[in-house]
Amino acid sequence: MMFKPLFSTRAVLTLLFPLGIVLSPTLAAKEFGDIQQYHENIQPSGSEGIINTSVTATTNAEGVVYLPAYEKGQLANYEVLSGTLIGTPERVDIHGREAYRYRFASSDSAVTLQQTFQVKKLYKEKKAKLKYSHPAGVTRVSYTFTNTSPSTIDDFSTQLSVPKGTELYGVVTPEWSKKKKTFTISKLDDWKVVTVNRSALAAGQEVETKVRLYRPAPSIKWVLWTFVILISGALLWKRRDVLVDEKEAVESAPIEEQK
Repeated sequence: MMFKPLFSTRAVLTLLFPLGIVLSPTLAAKEFGDIQQYHENIQPSGSEGIINTSVTATTNAEGVVYLPAYEKGQLANYEVLSGTLIGTPERVDIHGREAYRYRFASSDSAVTLQQTFQVKKLYKEKKAKLKYSHPAGVTRVSYTFTNTSPSTIDDFSTQLSVPKGTELYGVVTPEWSKKKKTFTISKLDDWKVVTVNRSALAAGQEVETKVRLYRPAPSIKWVLWTFVILISGALLWKRRDVLVDEKEAVESAPIEEQK
């Protein structure tokens, strides 16, 4: 006797497909580890950029976690703050993208670490394209972060420092919005920084930061100082009669009063 199945194969697959979509990020996190927080602080060194990162992550079943790499950058230094690292980090190719593989002694455990990268031409300035009149010497600097790791970054932030000797002329990307805060401008350790935050940054996704810089010409500074000196001299000349009268009053006063 043949029994007819209650559900067809197509019906079962239809029911399981949404479940697979929901579970796929969790399975990926267990396979490659999970990145809870990835924070960048970027400062210039000539045309190069020094990127200091602070990372909080969870290792997979093998004690491994994969962290993003930089296309034109090299890992200059690293420090493990919590967790026991086995060996040294390796730059590996995974799913067509390069990432750094850290292997720790404990599986499925929380780890924290700091990294320092040197990235070539990160602060290479290009002439800014502006529609309206503007001061001469406005340039732009563009930086794009790509999550080259196979894991989603739950909380990502980048801080791009404005080079010393320049002024921040404006933020191009991300665009300013009335509905939500897309970036912030603040002071950090004597640096002016532009901060961009993202949540749930999936593998392969990018975050672009583009700013315009203005470097005041030395001639402008001399003009300003000359203007200040001229104004001060004019004020003193205007009050010359008052100063002379006060001096004469002091000189003509009796000796006893002067004492």
